[in-house]
Amino acid sequence: MDKLFSTLQQSLNNVNKNTNNDINKSNGTNNSNDKTTLLERQQQSQQKIAELLDQSTEALMCGPTCQKLKLTDELKQKYLDAETNMQTAPINLEQSKKNYYVYSEGRPYYDNMKEEELKVKSDNISKSLATNFNDEISSTNTMNTYLNTALINSQYTEDLLNEYLEKNKLLKLKLGVGQGDILTNDRKTFYQVDALNSLQLWHRFWWYIYYILVLILVIALAFSPNTLSVVVRVLIFILVIMYPYYINIIVSWIYNLWLTVTNRLPKNVYNNL
Repeated sequence: MDKLFSTLQQSLNNVNKNTNNDINKSNGTNNSNDKTTLLERQQQSQQKIAELLDQSTEALMCGPTCQKLKLTDELKQKYLDAETNMQTAPINLEQSKKNYYVYSEGRPYYDNMKEEELKVKSDNISKSLATNFNDEISSTNTMNTYLNTALINSQYTEDLLNEYLEKNKLLKLKLGVGQGDILTNDRKTFYQVDALNSLQLWHRFWWYIYYILVLILVIALAFSPNTLSVVVRVLIFILVIMYPYYINIIVSWIYNLWLTVTNRLPKNVYNNL
């Protein structure tokens, strides 16, 4: 506010100074033209003083907040006006163009020029549409190719799946047969092991029976009266005790001898057919 008053005071001083200078000049000259100029300057000075008074009055009535809002409204209005001008500029440009050519060259000239412009625009639009259409056709063909490839791959995949399913069925059958063979072999092995265990039990049983009898024989030969010498008794004891160990060798030798003799005897050559 103080700045405003100082500005107003400076402006009034300048106006008064200019007025006094004009008066002094007019007093020095008595021409009518100078008087007229002096009056005009006085009127201008009075108008400036009136404007300064209006500004000062408005500043006194509107504080800083009011002035800020007022300036904000003015800037907003300028922004809206500029936006409106931008939107209406093409229309105004076209109207100005029309007025110029109609007035300078005539209406037929403007109509022909407008027709040429529209033809150029239509050609550009047609080219753009054709280009877009060709691009879409190319994209469609590409997508169609991809679709056909995907369908073929899908068919191949389905055929491969069916083939694998058939192979799985055969493998299951083979696996079932193999499991059956395994179970059969397991049963055979079980029976063989069971028979072998049974034979081992019988072998152990008869081994115990044999050595019990051997023990009885030894006691009988040792304590019963007989005419056998000690050497003979010892030999009998050794032969009887070692019998289970050497009898297998003797039987195997006799059996091999028997096979050798039978193989050397004359026989029918078709016996093995």
